[in-house]
Amino acid sequence: MKDLWYFLKLFKPHGDWLAGGVFLSLLTALASIALLTLSGWFISASAIAGLVAVDGNALAFNFMLPAAQIRALAITRTLGRYGERLVTHEATFRLLAGIRSWFFQQLVPLVPGRLSAMRSGDLLSRMTADIDALDALYLRLLLPAVVAAVGVTAVTVFLAFYAPVISLTTGLMLIIASIWVPWVFNRLGRAGAKEIVGLAAYFRIRQIDMIQGLADLIANQAYRRFSGFLEQFSDLMINTHRRNNRLSAISLAFTMLLSQITLLMALVLAAMAFEDSLLSGPDSALVVFRVIAAFELAAPLPQAMQMLAKTQKAARRIRQVAEMTPTITKPTQPLALPGNYDLQFIDVSFRYPDQPVWVLKNINLNISQGGKIAIVGANGSGKTTLLQLLMRYYDPEQGSVLLAGQNIRQFDADELMSCFGVLSQRSQLFAATIKENLLIAKPTASATELATAIKAAGLENYIGYLPKGLDTWVGESGVKVSGGEARRIALARLYLKNAPVLILDEPTEGLDSDTERDVFKSLADFAKYKTVIMVTHREAGLELVDVVYCMEQGVLSEL
Repeated sequence: MKDLWYFLKLFKPHGDWLAGGVFLSLLTALASIALLTLSGWFISASAIAGLVAVDGNALAFNFMLPAAQIRALAITRTLGRYGERLVTHEATFRLLAGIRSWFFQQLVPLVPGRLSAMRSGDLLSRMTADIDALDALYLRLLLPAVVAAVGVTAVTVFLAFYAPVISLTTGLMLIIASIWVPWVFNRLGRAGAKEIVGLAAYFRIRQIDMIQGLADLIANQAYRRFSGFLEQFSDLMINTHRRNNRLSAISLAFTMLLSQITLLMALVLAAMAFEDSLLSGPDSALVVFRVIAAFELAAPLPQAMQMLAKTQKAARRIRQVAEMTPTITKPTQPLALPGNYDLQFIDVSFRYPDQPVWVLKNINLNISQGGKIAIVGANGSGKTTLLQLLMRYYDPEQGSVLLAGQNIRQFDADELMSCFGVLSQRSQLFAATIKENLLIAKPTASATELATAIKAAGLENYIGYLPKGLDTWVGESGVKVSGGEARRIALARLYLKNAPVLILDEPTEGLDSDTERDVFKSLADFAKYKTVIMVTHREAGLELVDVVYCMEQGVLSEL
């Protein structure tokens, strides 16, 4: 239960809506019970009032008051039901939106250090399906439980004024239906409910993997094999759902059986009380109809408790990510950014969390402001890791990284990123227009600044040919533009940010020689008065730099 209690603190900002939903649900339930009870009493009392006494005088009976009360209760139940649906669902949507916003806030410090180790499909499943599963926490768990607790108490107390024995019997059976039955079926369905969450998450992961690699699967004639695996997995999920649905049906049937047994007992006890003149005819009907209506309170609870394990599992999966420790810690009193950008690595060694192998070993490097260096080496030698330490995606396990003589741990990570302009082989284009992708670097950029960056990146002619120009949609991950044009858009974004330190991580990987030459020519003019740090495993572009270093198995040396 601690996983669910963990999320209850997020309910507080929406307390008014949640309380309003509880009030309307309780009002509707009590109005429904009262309506059935009063209707039973009214019909019986009316029938008796229609009889003619032995002396020939008709029995007096006020038809108007109970008839008005019945109409009022019917209207209350109808309006209450509408209001309950409106308020409880609004509360749930607000709650889910709040949890989703909170979860994104927890993710930000984990990028990229922690989240880079997670599968994208699994993370997506936690952000969507698992958070959606938390709607049951209020709508299907807390709300029915509160309404049942108050309603059962009210019914039992009400019956005690008419027939204490029936009150005691009904109260006991309601407790069995509201507590024991849900507990038993929660135990029976717990494993299946947890399994459903895990299976659904894994199914989504495999779906995303299959979609992302669809072209390769078709090319290697592996599509049928992968799709067949998904079909088998889908059948497993369906069978698990079927077992849990069967338990839900049995629990509902068992609750109905308890209600019918309670009704039979109430009829017998009411008849005995009538014979002993302890209950009148109309009051006997009132008691019996109250018992019939009371079991509506317990009906949702067994199925709700079956969902408890699923909700707990989803909450645990969200909490596991939210409680991850960031790879860097924020300074309590961050320093202001300095006026110069001298960079220095002093005896830096680093290995990734939970990895025994050192990726960087005793790195010492000085880069003066305006200096231009390249680091060459094979893939996996530690080049990109060195850049990630510089941008403070991670903190070195040993040694220090300095900016203007100050340890970068003392600067705010977000402010520190304003010093760096990054161009890599994986520069992301978002599903938006060209203009929107450029403005990521500088949202306040003027039309003149945009035009200058576009011209410097060699995009002027390309955009001029497009019917919609800058408003052209680039598609998911830039699929509607070629690799070369996508790199030029990323290059224009780099120019627009105009940061003092340029970090180039395999900036022309995958480009043809002509495009590569154009990119480096543009960079040479742009980077003339800037600090440049380029990592590559190729010789192209080395004319941009003054000093070349070699990285081999985590050891840096000057060539």
